[in-house]
Amino acid sequence: MTVTESLPAVRKSPPRLGHVPALDGLRAVAITLVAVYHGVMPAHFGGAGGVDVFFVLSGFLITTLLLQEHDASGTVSFRRFYLRRVVRLYPPLLLMLAVVFVPIALTMGVSTALAGSALALFYLMPVGAESGQTTLSPYEHTWSLGVEEWFYFLWPPVLVWLLRERRRMVLAIAAIVTAVLAVAAFFAEAESAEVSFILRACGLMSGCVLALLLHGAQFKASRWLGLAGLALLGFSVLRSSLAPFSTVDVLSADAGALLLIVALVRGPQGVLHRVLSAGPVAYVGRISYEIYLWHYPLLCLLGVLNHSDWLEVGWIVLPLSIGLAALAHRVTRPLGARLRTRMAGWIPA
Repeated sequence: MTVTESLPAVRKSPPRLGHVPALDGLRAVAITLVAVYHGVMPAHFGGAGGVDVFFVLSGFLITTLLLQEHDASGTVSFRRFYLRRVVRLYPPLLLMLAVVFVPIALTMGVSTALAGSALALFYLMPVGAESGQTTLSPYEHTWSLGVEEWFYFLWPPVLVWLLRERRRMVLAIAAIVTAVLAVAAFFAEAESAEVSFILRACGLMSGCVLALLLHGAQFKASRWLGLAGLALLGFSVLRSSLAPFSTVDVLSADAGALLLIVALVRGPQGVLHRVLSAGPVAYVGRISYEIYLWHYPLLCLLGVLNHSDWLEVGWIVLPLSIGLAALAHRVTRPLGARLRTRMAGWIPA
């Protein structure tokens, strides 16, 4: 027996996806679209698709992390997954809710502050929005957090079940793609898809499917893929700037985000990669969650105090939101690390 024959066979694990600064830059693009979209109202700018970019990115990254954990340990720790979500998302959210509560209560009423805080805290804003009770609420932007978090209550257990058998995963990918297309077809005639939460969740599902497809696949993406993704995202922005935000705009933003992710994680490091990886751009992406939390209630508050449209106060609010987001990020990150350590002993495996 040779030395080679005596060695046990070692299964090669798929390469791990480490930190990709360009994906932070893509988050910066997404938050810029959303913040400007809100900040210039009632002027019409088609930046609502930035939320869909966030959804696709989130679905891709969360699923990739779960797949990598499964490769390393043979299982997925639900405790670790949900603990990470809590300590990352709740401290910035709680800080924002605490700071804006009194100003909102004084300017818009205690009932508005209490109801909005409760819906945001328990990720129930989509329910409130669907009921028509939260129109123009300073907390209304948290609908996207609700859609995302309720999706992730369900997805990890489903993924673990799929990973038990490769054939199930293939069938699941086909089923999810079919479901996305069916949902898109159902809403194809809708004049406005902005508040269609089921349709907007297609971005999350498509990001999950992309992670499953790329996991273990070895290929290099063309440099033109990034340009195609930018073109689709630009089409969504341009079209929704000229007409009501629709199903076409949601799907083109989703498709653009998917192509951009593939280009950034599997393509050559060209101009697009360098621009999105640049320090200031990537930093804005890293604090994009905090910017998203702060900019909307500040627009509402200053608009009420100034008795004006958001367009008149947006030039103040958007820089202020970046400053507050940077401060909140700096304060809550160490807090999140301490919470992770303490809560690990409280939450059962």
